Amino acid sequence: MYLEVVKDIQTLEAQIEQDKAQARAQGQEAVNEAQRQGRALLAEKRDAIREADRAAMVSCQAQADRRRSELMADTEQEIASLRAQAEQHMDDAVARIMEKVVGR
Repeated sequence: MYLEVVKDIQTLEAQIEQDKAQARAQGQEAVNEAQRQGRALLAEKRDAIREADRAAMVSCQAQADRRRSELMADTEQEIASLRAQAEQHMDDAVARIMEKVVGR
């Protein structure tokens, strides 16, 4: 009877060790899978961020191009206005210059 109890205990201990080994293996497998999924998610998010950055750059470039066009148009209008004002005063300026040059 004592021998049977010892054998039962040994069998249970062996089963416990086997269960522990199996649990460790499953735990390691779960850790490995979680790391794999984490790396995949990280790569996916990095790709999404890169794409969002590209889209933002395209949008910013388009906005900058529109603003540059607006500024160029405004500048051209201002130049035309200043040129028109200068031409209006041209006759008076020429007359004054002639008066000073001839008058001396």
